Amino acid sequence: MTIQDITFETSDDGCRIYAICHGKKIGSIFFVKIGNDKIMISDSEIEPNYKNENIELYLTEQIINMARIQNRKVMTICPYISNIFKDHPEFNDVRLLNNVR
Repeated sequence: MTIQDITFETSDDGCRIYAICHGKKIGSIFFVKIGNDKIMISDSEIEPNYKNENIELYLTEQIINMARIQNRKVMTICPYISNIFKDHPEFNDVRLLNNVR
């Protein structure tokens, strides 16, 4: 599976992005916008059959792109997403805190 196989949808409340593959929700990332300049990622969920498919990375990239467009900084309390930040220094421009565990 590649990112070309996945589409992304934002929930009606604007706080979750879903990864969808062939019509099936395979993962999501939950976030909250704080003020005009921050996004906090609090949770991610990936369907068990897709755990090794980089879905969390793809979802994180969606948040990173949103943050860049909206001039926001990102912090996370989700350990999986914190590890993605640790492994991808190209996201440092939007990292609010040194929130790597």
